Amino acid sequence: MVTQLHVGFRVEDYERWKAGHDESLEARKAAGEISFTVYRNADDPNVITVLAVQQSEEQTRAFMASPDLQEKMKAAGIVQMGKQLYLEEMDSGTH
Repeated sequence: MVTQLHVGFRVEDYERWKAGHDESLEARKAAGEISFTVYRNADDPNVITVLAVQQSEEQTRAFMASPDLQEKMKAAGIVQMGKQLYLEEMDSGTH
């Protein structure tokens, strides 16, 4: 079942984090990422939220917990992780 991962965090510098995020594209795809959207807090540009569509919750949880990813997040300047929400889409609409 497709899962959406919603995760927020604080970074030292958005541009530094974004470069690391871009470099991790192939690893994220290998871990089941289908698509992603990056949001930036309008009041604090170093507070980031990522919403990613993933192939499976189990695969995503394993990737997020991997020591390799933890090292890459630290190198990209993530200084504070928020809660990771694993979301199952129940309804949607367009108006």
